[in-house]
Amino acid sequence: MSVSMRLARRAGLALAVAGLTLAAGCGSSRPVDGASGGTPGLDHSREFDAALMPSLAQVRGWQYEIDSFDSGFRPAGSVAEIAYAQRLASQLRAMGVPDVRLEPYPVDRWIAQRAQLQLLAGDSAEDIQLVSYIPFSGNTGPGGLEGPLVYVPGLAAVDLTDVVVRMLDSGALAGGVLGLVQSLVGLLGDTASGLSSIVSLLTAADVRGKIVVYDLPRLTIPIGVLSSLALHVTDDAGTMGFTTPFSRPFLDMVVAQVVTTALKAAGAAGAVGIVDYPQEAAQGSYYPFFARFLPASPTVYLDRDTGAALKQRLLANPLSAKPARLTLHALEESVEAYNVVAVLPGASPLEIVLSSHTDGTNSIEDNGPAAILGIMRYFTRIPQSQRKRSLRVVFSGGHFGGGGLGHYIEENHDELQEKVLAAIEVEHVGAREWLEIAPGVMGLTGLNEPQVIMTPLGEVFERESILLSQQFDRSIVMPPLLPFGEGQAYRNEGGLPVIQYITGPVYLLNFGIPKVTSEFTDYPLMHAQVGAFVRMILNLGNEPASALRSGIEER
Repeated sequence: MSVSMRLARRAGLALAVAGLTLAAGCGSSRPVDGASGGTPGLDHSREFDAALMPSLAQVRGWQYEIDSFDSGFRPAGSVAEIAYAQRLASQLRAMGVPDVRLEPYPVDRWIAQRAQLQLLAGDSAEDIQLVSYIPFSGNTGPGGLEGPLVYVPGLAAVDLTDVVVRMLDSGALAGGVLGLVQSLVGLLGDTASGLSSIVSLLTAADVRGKIVVYDLPRLTIPIGVLSSLALHVTDDAGTMGFTTPFSRPFLDMVVAQVVTTALKAAGAAGAVGIVDYPQEAAQGSYYPFFARFLPASPTVYLDRDTGAALKQRLLANPLSAKPARLTLHALEESVEAYNVVAVLPGASPLEIVLSSHTDGTNSIEDNGPAAILGIMRYFTRIPQSQRKRSLRVVFSGGHFGGGGLGHYIEENHDELQEKVLAAIEVEHVGAREWLEIAPGVMGLTGLNEPQVIMTPLGEVFERESILLSQQFDRSIVMPPLLPFGEGQAYRNEGGLPVIQYITGPVYLLNFGIPKVTSEFTDYPLMHAQVGAFVRMILNLGNEPASALRSGIEER
């Protein structure tokens, strides 16, 4: 199915989602107030009770339900994302959470209407099959733009390892997306940086007014880059050696933005990136994070094999540029979307925040809300007097295009400072590792995707993060050095301690891959992770307030 057909189908599904009933669904039974139904004799304020956990079927059901919202593809501010936020609010209310609100925030909606690449020959046009596009990378309008199609070789050979090392050394990676963008801009003009090689190649090729075909460089780092900075590594099966290569598309999206920014500066009319994965894994590649901040030429994507065939045609007659039409037509508008905010009172008004985001590409990006529904189901079955701390849930929107969490923190800064002891951000749980196991062949490796747990420094947080890591193989506990996850906003903008759980599988930033839900998610693992977070919350709740945040008074 072409990208254009998928976009048309998605528009129809979005309209259907708008009318989705919000009353039925998993976990909708309201607990009896004041009764736990848990194991007699347990101190539920301190001890974990498996009898209060949601069932495996319930956890699976919460994630499967995400696919009912435009097949799981929920761009920031889209009808599907807004409907999902409303659904989550209704589920929290049905569990008995007494204070649930939909808080509006402004977001820039960018929804692709048509993505197409055509080779032109007289009055005829030949479609080249696309797998995706870069959102926010420009808008050609419905008529597209025309120009000579040229291939610029050499970009895939650029070694960008030094970029990662230099950013780690500079501390830029701890500053969030804006800090990362500023660092990238600086390195583009630094002749000692690998990024400058990209600029030099494009400048020498004279791409002004052209539609440029290029190989998207893949950024591969050894696991040792992470483990050397780690506070703890759980590697029971010995699958994460120091030199084990780690290559994922979420790393490549940084490089993608560097190329599109350099292309724009060099005067390119548009761009066609070749994603270095088989079609199955390149499908729906969606890299939205930086194009909102940096200028970019309209860019579409091909998979490896389609790209190789196109390159062969272009290189067969390099002196005669092929005329082409590139169309990336998008709906761009400012809309109102919603953060879901809920508070479950405890014995103390001081709070622990449980947070994740509502927009994403598929059911695992992000299934943090599904996991948090499981956590909340557990705690709503405990009487208020046995919940040591109040729990605040924040399901933020705009992760892919508007900063719903940043808006929420800004609007509620004083209240968060007064009440919140710590935040826990949960993203992409239950992820199985899916790699290219043979040339052109994608497959599950039988392992879970490596997990990163970023923790604030301090005895209690480090202890709890390490305890979480020790329950799941292939886990790395990191100090707050990397810009992984939405939760960094609590630290950078809110000044709050935050534990961030995150994974980054190959399929994370892809729409249109149904196997993410049916095959790539390990539901028993996800269920176990829900239980592990419950234990973490119990442990943190029993710590004195001063052990979590200095300067906050116990109440």
